[in-house]
Amino acid sequence: MQLNVLIAEDEKSVRQSISGFINDLGNQYRLLGSARDGSEAIDFFTRNTVHILLTDIRMPKVDGFELIHSVYERWPDTQTIILSGYDEFSYARRAMQYGIKEYLLKPVSMQELNAAIMKVTSSLLNSKDNLSFLINQDKWDMKLIRLETKLFDAIELGNIQAVMETLQSLLDGFCKRVGNDNLRFIPFITDTLASLRKRLSSIDNVHLFYDQELKRLISGFHPHDSIQSIRSQVEQFVMFCTNTVIMCRKQPCPDILFRCKEILNEHYNQDITLMGLAGMVGVTPSYLSRLFKKELEINFTDYLNQLRIEKAIELLEIPHIKILEIASKVGFNNAEYFSKMFKKVTGMTPNNYRLQRVQKG
Repeated sequence: MQLNVLIAEDEKSVRQSISGFINDLGNQYRLLGSARDGSEAIDFFTRNTVHILLTDIRMPKVDGFELIHSVYERWPDTQTIILSGYDEFSYARRAMQYGIKEYLLKPVSMQELNAAIMKVTSSLLNSKDNLSFLINQDKWDMKLIRLETKLFDAIELGNIQAVMETLQSLLDGFCKRVGNDNLRFIPFITDTLASLRKRLSSIDNVHLFYDQELKRLISGFHPHDSIQSIRSQVEQFVMFCTNTVIMCRKQPCPDILFRCKEILNEHYNQDITLMGLAGMVGVTPSYLSRLFKKELEINFTDYLNQLRIEKAIELLEIPHIKILEIASKVGFNNAEYFSKMFKKVTGMTPNNYRLQRVQKG
């Protein structure tokens, strides 16, 4: 990923000088263009994502303060550097009202400008609020998507070995896509971290720990960090997530299933879903689905239907209750589906089952 830079400056020689400097910074920065006043600059904003704005104060038509006010209101994630020939405290104070910390006096040395650009770049990378602003512009392929899904599954299951192996493969895949461009590497990481938070959000308390550590992680990124340094930070964070999942669940699988069985025994006749049950026991639906299959060797829907049929068998012992009424009492709204599920479990229809019981009695 490249950071898009826009220059707003009415002096042609200054525009050209700064443009040349930005182009010399390398492929981490892309010069969108240069505007002669605030009006032209705003037009750039409406058509492009601008990460860094360098603007003069006094310009014709729309001046610098009108421009930074519009940017502050409409594009608040943009980092702004002011270049001004006026060393007035009132100007600097107004700039501070818009969160602008880089106020450079003309003539600006390239060393000063470089330092200011490095600072605002760090601010972009250090704020977790800018994850969506720095969203990855490179296309994900199916291999990366599968690896990410596999990684999330391993984290959710607390499988530390699988987490580390899959994470290495995923990071290797990111590196292959971006080469040594760390500013393109970081958005792949932020994409994954944002998706991981969504995946783990249903687990009690995990999101609280996650957000705290995510802020610490992002604040540790710097523009000149090597990819290996970033990888090391991400590895530590992912292991923290995995251990936090394990810690927040605290209870082993049998206890989770015991709680599920209690809930289903009490609410089997209601419209209960896998997602609803997962929320009640504090795990994600995908994790609970795998748990049913692994520990009980049956999926959630079949387990619930089997439980309902067991309850229906008890009611069939009462002669005056109609079969349609029994179906409704145990959670089946469709009598035909109830009969189909009953036969699947017992080998006969509800009516034949009742007749057989009557004959035996």
